Amino acid sequence: MNSEGDLSWLSPLAEDSRPLYLKIVEALAAARSIGRLQPGDRLPPQRELARFLGVDLTTVTRAFTEARRRNLIDATTGRGTFVTPGEPEEPILDLSMNIPPAPSGLSLPALIRSGIEGLLKRFSAEALLSYHPGPGSPAERAAGSYWLAAAGGRLPVERVALGSGAQALLAAVLLSQTREGDTILTDTLTYPGLIALAQATGRKLAGAGRDDDGMRPDHLEEAARRYGARVLYLNPTLHNPTTLTMPEGRRRDLARMAGRLGLVIVEDDPYSPLQTASPPAFLSLAPDRTFHLATLAKCISPFLRTAFLAAPDAKSVERIAATIRGTTMMAPPLMTGLACEWVRSGLAGEITAAVRAEAEARQTIARKILPAGFASTESSLHLWYPLDARLRSSDIAEIARRCGLALSPAEEFSVVPSAADGLRLALGAASSHERLEEGLHGLKSILSGGSGSLRPQV
Repeated sequence: MNSEGDLSWLSPLAEDSRPLYLKIVEALAAARSIGRLQPGDRLPPQRELARFLGVDLTTVTRAFTEARRRNLIDATTGRGTFVTPGEPEEPILDLSMNIPPAPSGLSLPALIRSGIEGLLKRFSAEALLSYHPGPGSPAERAAGSYWLAAAGGRLPVERVALGSGAQALLAAVLLSQTREGDTILTDTLTYPGLIALAQATGRKLAGAGRDDDGMRPDHLEEAARRYGARVLYLNPTLHNPTTLTMPEGRRRDLARMAGRLGLVIVEDDPYSPLQTASPPAFLSLAPDRTFHLATLAKCISPFLRTAFLAAPDAKSVERIAATIRGTTMMAPPLMTGLACEWVRSGLAGEITAAVRAEAEARQTIARKILPAGFASTESSLHLWYPLDARLRSSDIAEIARRCGLALSPAEEFSVVPSAADGLRLALGAASSHERLEEGLHGLKSILSGGSGSLRPQV
């Protein structure tokens, strides 16, 4: 189809506060994604489009420039402008990567540069460039004890280990506490890193049912007895992907049930520093059976690639250390050295507070733009959009991908086929509020389907 004379894909444009040139770009992307515009179709001259829309030529020129940047169109001198066959080169916004936004009012790159310079002045290069196998140096473990104090009080360093990110420590815990073929209990929707780890190491996952307060103790008991499981994985604060923070009463009930069943609890807690107050951690409710993971990647930056682990006892840490030596060998000394310096000086807390402020600002933007039905918490890095049976998150994610938006459908988090369907939206990857607004307006348009065919389950 040659669409040079067909301008129906431009009408009507979305009615909102976004710049008109972006509406033109997104109309073009949408038309290509549904097949109204095909690869190789030639577009009308810019002046013709400007007359059709009743706008200045510069608006259309700016739209074409942005469309070329996104690899939606290409221009050939003397021939015209054509729809490209490839996918968009760069998404309007990545709403799939759950990373902390740049801290409000602080320059993280400048802090990293000055921090590394100071670190190199205070420590010998030989110390930073040597192997540091095992659970970390005494100073690093002491910094970890300080950072973990909010979850369970100051711990002796013998119960603390340091690793190159939460995933490395999670792998060490599961490898030391389970055998190949064992089943690990978790929520029906859970952290994708756990799913990938189980697949890579020959472990199985089983989902225990939940209600509005999180995993139900009776469902946990049923699953534990059915599968003979000995390990329970939980992400109780700002749950990924649903954003739920499990209330204290449910935590106590689950801790008691885990004790009755003899379950080891693995508490993954990357997000609680983003809240000004959280219910008691399982580390404090069941310290004799809880492995508590706390990464700096979600509250400061993935750049640090540093996480801390609290274990039930020193013997457990020795087993963890042996597993670390057999897998990742050690955490990178330069990164962990900087992270621990920031923890000791209080700068880590200041950066976390600034990240929290920026997360709250982005949640405010999302509430103003997106339709009702999104589950969120004031300082969460992500939102959850539940869908009813008429819609599939994978279909919506595919439509969004063709329009240049990256989303995370429920299948990435599902342990059982019957898990609730929905979309996770991550707000931290956008480089600015303006970029975030553009992406969220584009998502809103996709969800409305132009005719209200895609609506949230409220």
